[in-house]
Amino acid sequence: MYKGIAISKGIAIGQAYILDRTKFCILQQKLNPDTVEAEVNRFRSAIEKTKLQMQETKKRTTEVADKYAIILDTYTLLLEDDILVNDTIEKIRNERMNAEWAVTETLEKFTHLFNNINDEYLKGKKDDLELVVHGIIRNLIGHSQESLSEIQKPVVLITHTLSPSDTLLIPRNLVLGLATEAGGKTSHVGIFASALGIPGVVGVKGLSSQVNSGDPVVIDGIDGHVIVNPSKKLLEHYESKRTSYKIYEEKLLDNIDRPAETVDGFQVRLLANIESAHEIKTLRKFGAEGVGLYRTEFLYMSSQNIPSEGELYENFKKIAQELAPLPVVIRTLDIGMDKQLHMFSQDDEDNPALGLRGIRMSLAYPDQFIVQLKAILKASLYGDVKILYPMVCDVAEVVQANETLEKIKEEFRLEQIPFNEDIEVGAMIETPSSAICADLLLKEVDFISIGTNDLIQYLLAVDRINENVAHLYKPFHPAVLKTLKRVFEAAKAAGKKVSICGELGGDPMATLFLLGLGNLTDLSMDPHSIPKVKKIICQSSMEEAKQIADHVLSLGSADEINNFLGEEMWKRFPSDFTRDAKFAENIISENE
Repeated sequence: MYKGIAISKGIAIGQAYILDRTKFCILQQKLNPDTVEAEVNRFRSAIEKTKLQMQETKKRTTEVADKYAIILDTYTLLLEDDILVNDTIEKIRNERMNAEWAVTETLEKFTHLFNNINDEYLKGKKDDLELVVHGIIRNLIGHSQESLSEIQKPVVLITHTLSPSDTLLIPRNLVLGLATEAGGKTSHVGIFASALGIPGVVGVKGLSSQVNSGDPVVIDGIDGHVIVNPSKKLLEHYESKRTSYKIYEEKLLDNIDRPAETVDGFQVRLLANIESAHEIKTLRKFGAEGVGLYRTEFLYMSSQNIPSEGELYENFKKIAQELAPLPVVIRTLDIGMDKQLHMFSQDDEDNPALGLRGIRMSLAYPDQFIVQLKAILKASLYGDVKILYPMVCDVAEVVQANETLEKIKEEFRLEQIPFNEDIEVGAMIETPSSAICADLLLKEVDFISIGTNDLIQYLLAVDRINENVAHLYKPFHPAVLKTLKRVFEAAKAAGKKVSICGELGGDPMATLFLLGLGNLTDLSMDPHSIPKVKKIICQSSMEEAKQIADHVLSLGSADEINNFLGEEMWKRFPSDFTRDAKFAENIISENE
């Protein structure tokens, strides 16, 4: 059994099909002075050919998912980025090196930048960037590879990674599931697999070398396992699990439009985290009651230039109109100067996680902050739009941001530009200082939204993407849960709304605990997580939730809390909380 990251729910059983996507063997060559410009032109030709291939690929994306087209737009823009193109040309000219070697060195520079990004979502895009560069190299050396379109029978796809064109060539009716050695939850492979409903697992290091084409394989996209040559008993288990999960998924979508209300009448809004207007179409399918977190970073990362006020306004307006009267919480730019390269001319930071990002960046670049706020205010006329400030550490930051907002409002009044005078403003609680001083922050805002991902990392001093310490990232650490309790109590005392928009909000294991803290207004999560969380809420009472929360807060370690919640949730919802990982491990042990 191999462990990876589950990116698309479901179980796939079939014969393996190994797709060779190994890395290229690139050799450094020293150019003669009279061949340098010809090499530059060869590189430019490869760039243009790669762009054309991306455009051809994009033409087919409308058959798959609108969100996928956005990713391809980002890829195309990367092909025009100064660092990628100009730096490579400079290396060719100044160091007289061949284009393949030069662009590989540039990729290493890019990779360093992405490794310094603190946001896990954006950090996961590093694999996609590598695919873009590999596309250029493939065109430079004329490398040809087998095509997925040649698959003639149902298979389970095993490979190192998949390019955008690879994924669009996948014959949906013949690829039962997929597993890759590279990738993460936020890579294009995950988005694509989820869009097509193909069970998938990524990040399984060394998998391709352990499997032969034709081997029977199980892809467990629920628990993130890949099983090669399963025993008869294990195969029967997964066949049963596959059937049960299909029925389970269908039942979850029954009455999906009902509110998330406990049996004793307490209601919580279940909202969606999104990063593109293209995702709106799918929100209602999963019962989302609005957008609790609109990550605006994608608008900047998918644009060659800084988006104008007009461009931002049209984007925000579209979302507000399509979702009205449902709420749309727009987070102002949470991007550090390490992130996107051509936006802000600053030097690299040694520790970007503790550097200029979030509200700090906005206040350091007030002109761009004003552009964002103006666009949001104008769009507020078309729906229930709210403003959310990220990475707040100090009350003074919120005061300064609100002063900027008030100046814009006054300007709009003088110019008779309409906007929602009662627009709500919130602050994200994702730093220890904001959690400790939540009572002070609540005096300056209408609501708070807890970003659990960063809050956990900062509280525990753990980067969960760092393989050396990732095992120490524990969402159910007592320090984390006691901090959440303090924040909830502060919000209740202030009579203000509190929501959770980090991954913990979409974790069914945490649902009753969070509910039991009281005063919870909204949970915002990946849309696919909503049906399961809604089911748990609708089949529980606030009294039960409070008892669970009280007991959890009395426990002294993350292991104790995990064990208690695991047992408790399994007893209450056996069909939603399986124990298949342990089952599979036992079966494998028996067969050894």
